Amino acid sequence: MIVFTLTNEVTDDVWVGTAREGVSPEARFKQFQDALPLGIDHPFYRELKVFGPDCYSVSLFAVAEDRQELQEQVEEALDTYNAKSLAGITTVLPGATKASLSKPKPKPRPGVGAAPVSAVTASPKAKRTVKPVKEKIATGRTGSAARERAIKAGIEAEKAAMAAAKAKRAIDEADEMKRILASLDSRGSTLSRR
Repeated sequence: MIVFTLTNEVTDDVWVGTAREGVSPEARFKQFQDALPLGIDHPFYRELKVFGPDCYSVSLFAVAEDRQELQEQVEEALDTYNAKSLAGITTVLPGATKASLSKPKPKPRPGVGAAPVSAVTASPKAKRTVKPVKEKIATGRTGSAARERAIKAGIEAEKAAMAAAKAKRAIDEADEMKRILASLDSRGSTLSRR
């Protein structure tokens, strides 16, 4: 997780934001720019509309390992620059779903990189049958007979070790029971004393 700053070069206002691991400050600023036409009401978006993205400089402030460190770095950046926070600013409209955000793939149009429709229907060889792609399911196989034999041998050895441990435990319990019974027998019967 990273902490970055956006500095308005005209007004010297500084905004502090965060981004996930693997997202650069520039990419996060681009997300804000892409969300500008959505009309989200926030002071940052109003400022971005007035001055434009070219008036902002993006810089990395810190990298954090966990959420607590991230919060500390954000607070430090806010104090250092007397900045405003970008926390909680959305880049999508409320209620938007992932399905509505994904752009549909454009369908090929005849004459633009695709065969004309009449050519496809006129030629019997051009008729294509599309096989459905089966999802690959894990079978537990390794693809190597030697590896499979080694795994099976390891499993068998583990089973044998478990069986031996169980047999040893049963023998130990039987021996203990014999000792207990022998000690009871050595004391003699209490019924004859009554």
